Amino acid sequence: MGAKIEFASSLDAARTKLAHAELIGAHPAVIFVDLSDATFPADLTAAAVRELAPEAKLVGFASHVDLKALRGAREAGFNLTLSRSEFTARLADLIRG
Repeated sequence: MGAKIEFASSLDAARTKLAHAELIGAHPAVIFVDLSDATFPADLTAAAVRELAPEAKLVGFASHVDLKALRGAREAGFNLTLSRSEFTARLADLIRG
């Protein structure tokens, strides 16, 4: 699909990647967050993305039964929250923008 994909294993690693992207003039279009991963708390993740990549669309996904995580991400300012199955089904379209 021609998209460059980067992975981060922690919020600190994501911050570093986003800061580096800003330095070189790269602007991520979309950032995906597994809301079930405790290393990416929705509020702190949203704040970091808004600070370092304010134009990026922030998409979170979690189990359809993890309503607390999905609600927390919406409240934190994520642009879109999806169940894991919806995320998987829509991933190609989300990457394309």
